[in-house]
Amino acid sequence: MLQHNHTSAFVSAFAALVLVSGSSFAGTPAPSIAASADEPAVSAVNGKLDGFYGAVNHNYLRGTAGTVSLPLGQRFGLQLDGLFAHGFGTDIFGYGGHFFTRNPAKGLLGLAFGGLHSTDFNDVLAGVEGELYFNKFTVGGFVGYNNYDTRVLSTFASRTNTQRDFIAARLFAAVYPVDNLAISAEWQNRFGKNFYILGLEYQTPIRGVALYVDGGLGDNHYRQIIGGVRIYFGGDKTLKDRHRKDDPESINTSFGGTAGAGIGSPGQQTPPGFFKRIDS
Repeated sequence: MLQHNHTSAFVSAFAALVLVSGSSFAGTPAPSIAASADEPAVSAVNGKLDGFYGAVNHNYLRGTAGTVSLPLGQRFGLQLDGLFAHGFGTDIFGYGGHFFTRNPAKGLLGLAFGGLHSTDFNDVLAGVEGELYFNKFTVGGFVGYNNYDTRVLSTFASRTNTQRDFIAARLFAAVYPVDNLAISAEWQNRFGKNFYILGLEYQTPIRGVALYVDGGLGDNHYRQIIGGVRIYFGGDKTLKDRHRKDDPESINTSFGGTAGAGIGSPGQQTPPGFFKRIDS
């Protein structure tokens, strides 16, 4: 019954975004491809830097993440991601990369990979990502391979040093009521479990400075709340233009919260994500 409630709530939120966005651009066509034919996949060298704090299943998490995006000719772009965080009683290091083609008036298609590593777990993803752009509405997703290797008690196995292969999937929708505000809803499937996340990002009147927060629920009593400050580098743009003309979302921050769901103590009441270290 709890899972049904989670699913119903997420579907309702997703549908609301679609309806709001539909009413926002009904009768107002999206910018034509021809109108943006001269715009490159990446407007110029740009990047962003995050500082975040939050909790995943009662474990506090804090850290910083960043990206650098580069144009590769007119139609292609390259982005590098990085992350350092402390949570679940361990330091976490992240890396990632994106190679993509994009028309800023229509959408993005590319390859993405990334990894989160600590003394307790390794979480590696590689797959295909894509986005479709409408006037005030974006839909997108990721699907690919996920290898999760942990040295602590795992939700998905009864022994340590377990290594498991999964399919990872993500689907999201975002609406821009105004060009400096994005409201999003997303579904993720990892480790054979479902996760539902609502997010908000607002670019303040201070040039390049945005505030954001993501809250989520999922299977096995998963809970997440993470927020912070994001500083954009690379010209004076609206938030919507930064999302469509500069850097794609970091794979580390996209999947970083649900990485904690891969850890838990089987057969106990400890919420998944609560690390119980096993001495070698």
